[in-house]
Amino acid sequence: MHDFSSSGALAPSQRRMRRTTAEIRALILESARVLFAERGFSGATTRHIAARAEVAEPLIFNNFGSKSTLFVEAVIEPFNARFSEFLAHSGELPPDREQRSAHFVHALYPFLRDNADLLLALVKSNGEMEAATLHGLDDYFSRAVARMRDQYELAALQFDVPPELIVRYAFGMLAGAVLFRDWFFPDDAPEEDVAEGALARMLFKASEPRKP
Repeated sequence: MHDFSSSGALAPSQRRMRRTTAEIRALILESARVLFAERGFSGATTRHIAARAEVAEPLIFNNFGSKSTLFVEAVIEPFNARFSEFLAHSGELPPDREQRSAHFVHALYPFLRDNADLLLALVKSNGEMEAATLHGLDDYFSRAVARMRDQYELAALQFDVPPELIVRYAFGMLAGAVLFRDWFFPDDAPEEDVAEGALARMLFKASEPRKP
């Protein structure tokens, strides 16, 4: 009579569940996002990313092809997704410039505040990226410029500051307000609604059309 109690078979709880491709990609993306924010592009090696995600390093390349592509998907694409959502709804807004400035800030500033790690990843990777990756936000900038030009043309307005600069510096203003908040206001920081209102007003004034 055989005693199966001591067989080498693992109990279900001891066997590692096989993970789907989607689960593996999600683990890698989450790990990459954290480490790019902590160490920048160069400092976050694929070995470190794989170890944190608890996956084999070759799976990074199997799923993303390259470290640069992984950076784009982990860091750049969340920006583009949010910006695309903003642009999709901005066409439904009334033509009033002040309302549009407020909508831009209210739509994007909380997103940047809640995803400050993405901004840190950009800052810490400055000077380390390939040229193609540096153009990761170009689609949003181009579409935003085109949208501004259409709005000003419909209202028969002339730009005082080129829209190519407005859309980029507007993003920079919101990003700076997030990244340097503790330095700007080590004590008695304004309430978020006050901060958003001030940023919206500054953007509105900065984008004023040329006086006739």
